Amino acid sequence: MISGEFKFKNAEGVEFKVLFRKPNRKYYGDDCDGVCTTDTITINPDRTDQTILNASIHEFAHAFFWDKKEYEVTKFANACSRFLYNHCKWRRVK
Repeated sequence: MISGEFKFKNAEGVEFKVLFRKPNRKYYGDDCDGVCTTDTITINPDRTDQTILNASIHEFAHAFFWDKKEYEVTKFANACSRFLYNHCKWRRVK
């Protein structure tokens, strides 16, 4: 399990906190990997390493680039996570 709190500021100076917990199924359903709100990124810790990496990149991109369309953020996150996971062999530290 990933623990500890992580905070960052986007380019506009808005502070975000990152939480590793299941997104609220009432609002996002059971299949949600991550969510970015106005000040919080939530990543589902019960996913595979590759999915956690992809969801993290995806939600961080939303925090920095609110104006981008969902398909643009998805393509960006998929390319980054494939590179880091498959080419660089990134793995989560357990």
